[in-house]
Amino acid sequence: MRLRFAVVASGLILAASIATAASARADALPSRSSDPDPERLLEGFAAVDRPMGIAEGSVGVLTLPRAEVCADRTFGCSQGDVSFAVEVWQIYRFTRRFAFGAGALLGLIPTAQPQQDPEAVARDHERSYLTLEGSFRYYPYVGESLEAWLGVTGGGVVVNDSFQVEDDNDDRALLGNQGVTIRTEGGSLGAATGFAYRLSDHFSFGGTLRYTTWFLPNEPATDPLGSEASLTGRNVVLSAAFGLAYRVSL
Repeated sequence: MRLRFAVVASGLILAASIATAASARADALPSRSSDPDPERLLEGFAAVDRPMGIAEGSVGVLTLPRAEVCADRTFGCSQGDVSFAVEVWQIYRFTRRFAFGAGALLGLIPTAQPQQDPEAVARDHERSYLTLEGSFRYYPYVGESLEAWLGVTGGGVVVNDSFQVEDDNDDRALLGNQGVTIRTEGGSLGAATGFAYRLSDHFSFGGTLRYTTWFLPNEPATDPLGSEASLTGRNVVLSAAFGLAYRVSL
């Protein structure tokens, strides 16, 4: 009787030991329910999960392919213009897919030189472009190292035409200032696209391409010597730029 009891007890102890070992082994194995969320394994742009502030700076080219650039329309106009341009933007990215912001573009060195009246006072003509615009962006593709966006822009544009008398001793310049600036103001509306390539946690390299229409007054302003504002009416503008962006989580 005692022998039978001992055998039964030994069997129970062995069964309990096997069950305990199996339970410990099961606890050591990973459970599917405890697998990490794949979203938490993403890096770079794809890991954006909170609002971000972005500061962008770039350089590029601004073109007005069909613009009539004039100083005196009686003597003809130059067709089209190309200018070196600088852009700065402040962007608030409130989700992974959407952002908005504002920025400025400055066209510094236009190349078109319109003809002037050869009988008039000889004057140098310098021109520059300035736009102040808002932008709304949508990011259709967001990868870890690369992302692309589409957007719309709109705002204001200012064209500065500066005329400076070349000869300081010209008697006809003694009646007034030797230089005068004509400012032409209007609106702008366009579409844009761009990309960004991740360089580090905070910096990225990117590029933009924009198609914009400028809406300027149809009648050019003139100065006391009869020179006119160089651009009027509706003008199509194409611009491309490349630069760096700094990003910080908010």
